[in-house]
Amino acid sequence: MKHLISIVLLFVCLIPARAQKAKLYAGPVIGSVTTTSAKIWIGYHGKGKNAVILGDTATKRIYYPSNYSYLASAGIVSLTFDFTGLQPGHVYNVIVSIEGWKTHSKSSFRTQYDTNVKDFSFNTGSCALLCTDWLRPVFPGGKTDIFTTMRHRPADFMLWLGDNIYYLEPKDYKSSESMFLHNMKIRSSFKQYKTFLSSTPHYAIWDDHDFGPNDADSRWALKDSALAIFKSYWPNTYPEQPQFHGNYFSFRYYDAEFFMLDDRYFRDPVGDSSAHFLGESQMVWLKNKLQMSDAAFKFIAIGTQVLNDNKFGETYKQFPKERLDLFQFLSSNNIKGVIFLTGDKHYSEICKRNYNDYPIVDFTCSPLTSPVLPRRLLGAYDNPTRVPGMDYGGHNYGRISLSGPPGDRICTMEIHGRHGKKRRELVIHQSELQRK
Repeated sequence: MKHLISIVLLFVCLIPARAQKAKLYAGPVIGSVTTTSAKIWIGYHGKGKNAVILGDTATKRIYYPSNYSYLASAGIVSLTFDFTGLQPGHVYNVIVSIEGWKTHSKSSFRTQYDTNVKDFSFNTGSCALLCTDWLRPVFPGGKTDIFTTMRHRPADFMLWLGDNIYYLEPKDYKSSESMFLHNMKIRSSFKQYKTFLSSTPHYAIWDDHDFGPNDADSRWALKDSALAIFKSYWPNTYPEQPQFHGNYFSFRYYDAEFFMLDDRYFRDPVGDSSAHFLGESQMVWLKNKLQMSDAAFKFIAIGTQVLNDNKFGETYKQFPKERLDLFQFLSSNNIKGVIFLTGDKHYSEICKRNYNDYPIVDFTCSPLTSPVLPRRLLGAYDNPTRVPGMDYGGHNYGRISLSGPPGDRICTMEIHGRHGKKRRELVIHQSELQRK
């Protein structure tokens, strides 16, 4: 065992850092988890022996990382460890070593069971504005108790729908280094947020505020830096082929498949009716993945709202040709079980419309901590596609549960207030999500 530990510490020590004693800066954060693998993220600064191991609570076996990746700036390192060969359905304790095996994290997770169908639930949300400057006590970082609420009502994982942090001021996104350090400052500054990140697996997409300036699109000069930084902080599992450049990926969770899309990197400027929103390569990838999927429910996560056609804020309607092409594809191929998950709007609602007798559902969930908007005053309330009564304007998070026997599965979508009270609920049977 000593020999294995030495190997682990040796390859981590090769990462460059300032010549100062190593210190855990943030983490651990649990990322992608399958039946046999997991990704764990930590942030640290200094130079020394830094590593993560996993302890199988059932077999008492210790697992060491099979690979790692990192990004560093100003002596601070964002580091992701890959673990493989894990056992399905086992609970693993995450143990972090900083200058010796002294930091025993309370973080743990369970790998997926080796079964095709299982009841499970996940939390979701967007717009987590956390203020690190002198306004922190009052705006709006004082509302981080929503992360404790979600931690105390555990789900199988958390799905982040964009604006997970905010590059709020030009100083936050003026350079690659400033974006990197702003991410690390958010990760290290809020106790309830940090504890939540270490309590459950996380999957994340981005929107404009964790991509660059407000409403930024493919013209953003630092978009490649933003992409590298996002991927280094959120340990998702991305396609490895070079043609899949962008912030999109998919993962399977029992009989549900999740298609996590990039609404920024390829987005054209608004104004041309034929402009791209997802872009050609991402759209081809999405269509192929949807056609190949046999999942009972197919969740398509996009930072921008899909169905709402009112003029408030950004919507997919601003890209009519591409949106229509996607709707036609879903309908003509009768892709069963599709539910869009979206964020951004600073209020939550569930929308539904039919396209050529094909039902399209869009669950928008926002905000986690960002300011709540006066919807009627801003013209944001009028939305004929909203399911009657399925909206909520306060701080909230979403909870989605899948249950029932194979072939007869039910999706329950809930909106919970900041302190956990259930505010709205809509139940959809899998048989409803197909062309009539």
